Amino acid sequence: MPTFRLTLEYDGTEYSGWQRQPDRRTVEGVLRAAINAVTGEDAALTAAGRTDAGAHSHGQVVGCGLERAWSPARLAAALNAKLPEDVVVREASEAPETFHARYDAKSRSYRYVVVPHRQRSPMTRRFAWEINGNLDIEVMRSAAQMVVGTHDFGSFGKAPNGGSTTRTVNEISVRRVPVGEIADSAAVVIEVNANAFLTGMMRGLAGALVSVGQNRITTEDFRALLGEPRLNPIHLIVAPARGLHQWKVTY
Repeated sequence: MPTFRLTLEYDGTEYSGWQRQPDRRTVEGVLRAAINAVTGEDAALTAAGRTDAGAHSHGQVVGCGLERAWSPARLAAALNAKLPEDVVVREASEAPETFHARYDAKSRSYRYVVVPHRQRSPMTRRFAWEINGNLDIEVMRSAAQMVVGTHDFGSFGKAPNGGSTTRTVNEISVRRVPVGEIADSAAVVIEVNANAFLTGMMRGLAGALVSVGQNRITTEDFRALLGEPRLNPIHLIVAPARGLHQWKVTY
């Protein structure tokens, strides 16, 4: 059985996440429909991650097992002709038959985009969390460094099927990125690279770091979230899905 590695980019605004669900529009659903239309097959698929409803991806990796051989370039072109405009196969390549997009991944990178400004922006509303007021970037950076290493991230997300909530964060950064020419519309990008993520973990981390940057919670409050997550009384704001961008998967 030939196996292909597909790298997808999508605007998740109009989707109920990656995973196929009955009576809902999902990225997996439209990809499966395109594959079936092109090949006539019900393909065996694996995905690097299950992005949330409304979240976006610049590098979702999908393992695709087919019964018939294809040129990777021809397969990508044929799928793109059938996919809706908000989903595209950026790259296709041959992969070992045993390739599994989730289990073979060594690390994942996510970016969360926050735009602190005084007026709403039509240009960022679909792809960022717009908040009023400023953020203290330096204190956010100080708190962010606390998550590097292996910790119990149970305060920030849930493990599939009740498994371990321990994950290893390799790197994290908080930086400003200009958005257009308007002085008060610089975005704040939180980027995290980890061996794996809990469900909701990136949005939980982003919400907590924004709370630190707004002086709603202290850096010590943030540290406590990594201590005894199941006992901690701090109310955690979960950042909305529209600012979440699955960025890259490393194998």
